[in-house]
Amino acid sequence: MLKLKSLQSFFLSLLAMLIMNSCSQELTEIEERILVQAEKNGTEYTDIEIKKTAAYLLEWGSPNFYEEQINKFLEIDKFTEHAENPILFVGSSSIRFWKTLKQDMSPLPVLNRGFGGAHISHVNNHFDQIVYAYDPKGIVFFCGTNDIAALKTPEEVYKDFLIFYEKVQQQLPETKIFFIGIKPSVARAYLKDEEQEFNQKIAQLSNENNNIQFIDVWGPMLTENKPDASMFVEDGLHMNAKGYKIWTSLVKPILDNTF
Repeated sequence: MLKLKSLQSFFLSLLAMLIMNSCSQELTEIEERILVQAEKNGTEYTDIEIKKTAAYLLEWGSPNFYEEQINKFLEIDKFTEHAENPILFVGSSSIRFWKTLKQDMSPLPVLNRGFGGAHISHVNNHFDQIVYAYDPKGIVFFCGTNDIAALKTPEEVYKDFLIFYEKVQQQLPETKIFFIGIKPSVARAYLKDEEQEFNQKIAQLSNENNNIQFIDVWGPMLTENKPDASMFVEDGLHMNAKGYKIWTSLVKPILDNTF
């Protein structure tokens, strides 16, 4: 019995050491990415700032970071009757803040499940709860900009989306995805190359498959080849009514034509 306890203690210690080592390696890699991005932007950070930022980005990327918000959705679902087979809008805060969504998409039955500053990996982690559970006839998806802001590469973000895409194909084979491309924004203009590279990957996937359609919002949100500041609230990242009017003009006709 004593020997068994010793073995259990040994393996628990080994597991803890492996987890700590893995986290340490991830932090080091994130710190290196922060330095690369800082050099690209001509920005300087102290060692403490780099470590604090890296620690936050590591935590932000954890699969259950938004579990509390997901649980709120589940509580709402207990007492709310949703339309059968809705068009599900899912993703990050640009979906969450679309307060006029039902009005803008009327009479189409829509359901908003945007949350926090979601990464695609967060949506994947809660897929069964906030996607599959509603058996949607269509999915309007906007996510990926936070992933890139968290210094994931366009290829890494694209691989995360392919996980989502495969989940839909396997569990909701009749459901079509409408992917709203990453928008240009004042606050993240420094990431435009990475964002456009990601958009191009999704556009190519859309060109090769009938069950996904890419909706390009980049051009319509530019003025003089720069993000149109009049479409954003003060933070330069989230949209105001003018921005959502542009999105509605691009998304609604496609959904009307499909459904």
